[in-house]
Amino acid sequence: MPKLPPQVLPSIVDQVDLVRIIQEVQESGIFALDLEFVTEGFYSPKLALVQIAWGQMTEPRIALVDPLKVDVTELVSLVASTDVCTVIHASQGDLQILGDQFGVRAKNFIDTQIAAAFAGFQDQVGYGNLVEQITGVLLNKASQFSDWTRRPLSEKQLLYAANDVEYLLECWNHLESKLRQTGRLEYVLLECDSFAELWSTRPPVDLAYLKVDKAKSLRPDEMGVLRNLAAWREGKARASNVPRVRILSDRTLIEISRAMPETIEEMKVIRGLASSQIRNFGDTLIEEIALGRADPIKPTDKKGTRKINSTSLSSVLNAIIQKEAKAAGIASRFIATRSEIDELVHWFLSSTAVSEEPELRILRSWRRELVGNSVLEWLGGEKVISATRDSEVGFRLS
Repeated sequence: MPKLPPQVLPSIVDQVDLVRIIQEVQESGIFALDLEFVTEGFYSPKLALVQIAWGQMTEPRIALVDPLKVDVTELVSLVASTDVCTVIHASQGDLQILGDQFGVRAKNFIDTQIAAAFAGFQDQVGYGNLVEQITGVLLNKASQFSDWTRRPLSEKQLLYAANDVEYLLECWNHLESKLRQTGRLEYVLLECDSFAELWSTRPPVDLAYLKVDKAKSLRPDEMGVLRNLAAWREGKARASNVPRVRILSDRTLIEISRAMPETIEEMKVIRGLASSQIRNFGDTLIEEIALGRADPIKPTDKKGTRKINSTSLSSVLNAIIQKEAKAAGIASRFIATRSEIDELVHWFLSSTAVSEEPELRILRSWRRELVGNSVLEWLGGEKVISATRDSEVGFRLS
């Protein structure tokens, strides 16, 4: 059960109290942060509540801040400070909101989900499970999917919101100690910083077409059209803060890209394109279609240069990575993704002599030290794989 009894509800602070709290957080040098937001109906989610905890690790002070009534800009700006450590769990959505709506890029920042993955816990462990394993406290998640924009917030919502930060500092204190013992703390700091860099800023609109369903089925000229249409849609959705599908659906983008209409009349027969859409921005679409058609995207598929044994090599490399990750107590996805493994195999098979190494995470920094060198040595014939009965993975690399 939660440590916070139902009769002691956390208060929603006003602007005057917030100034004092910010000063206390700055003095403490570390705080826990969580955001409640609503995604439905928005391009960038609507921020509905900010929860923070600071002070003692096991019994922190907790404050709930209503961004619908209080200016939270100065508070969330602490996330960009190198003098204050921010602790968040499963931070992707929080980082996106902080970047989108406040222009904040997290600096001295810890994601306890990432830290747990480097400390021997289940990969992508949920906050409730992590709290239970570290503190023994079983959290009530009943209000997880409630409407956080409705006022007043219920007692259950207030308790749920407080619980989301109450144990974060204690969890990080436990994880940090374990990571120092295993020598993995620096790995986590680097990974959290890379994660902040990835999610604190939106990718360029010119790359939005890469996320469109069935984009890979198009020809080069059709792909050029899709790139321009998707970029236009992305910009309009951001400016209006509405979901992309409210502008045009992925399916409609694909249909327009294939048809490549040159006039409004030709556009009228395209499936999924409403008359109101044609009326509102049909001329703009035709301009983007013409520009995209004149600038096709050349295919970069590497299948033609891959050899029949690439799949086997990728499987072996994946097994090596899994083995080393398990031995180190680190989730293997932090070392290399399947696409990165395939890219490494492609480089190996396409190289007739010693060539410049590809720019892959597994060949840089701590990943190279942990696994990358072993992988390169195996590819180069300097190490061999031997079956063994006394190994959890069934083989050893020597």
